[in-house]
Amino acid sequence: MEEFCWFLPPKNQDAAEGPPAAAGAAMLALCEAVQVPGFAMAFYDALATAGEGTPPPSLLALLADDALLLAPVEHHDGWRGLLLAEDAAAGQERTFRLTDDSQRLVTLQVPTAPDAAAPAWAAADSWLPIVRSVDSNPLPPALPPEST
Repeated sequence: MEEFCWFLPPKNQDAAEGPPAAAGAAMLALCEAVQVPGFAMAFYDALATAGEGTPPPSLLALLADDALLLAPVEHHDGWRGLLLAEDAAAGQERTFRLTDDSQRLVTLQVPTAPDAAAPAWAAADSWLPIVRSVDSNPLPPALPPEST
């Protein structure tokens, strides 16, 4: 059952969780704009239920060929959001584009998959550190040691 169900019912029903409403609203808006990769549709039902009646976030998603970060929040050294990914993306660097600015690209490190047997997987509150960003400033060169 773990291989096919994204959100399993917890043993303690009071602790039941679904996907965040903002991620669900982002998924609904992406579907409306016909921007959802095929693999991500496996998670549509749970996300649509979570996002129903919620306004979409200002940035819907970061898109890569085999990964999708919904309702992403940018930090100075990475991005956080609900990650949907194909198994091939697990543990790899991927170049993502912002849905609201297709010219802005950022290369992020996708975390390892929680279940290696699943062809596509989801992880809420995922952290993807920045590897490279087209619009980021390069690191300053190291200063040579001072001569004494």
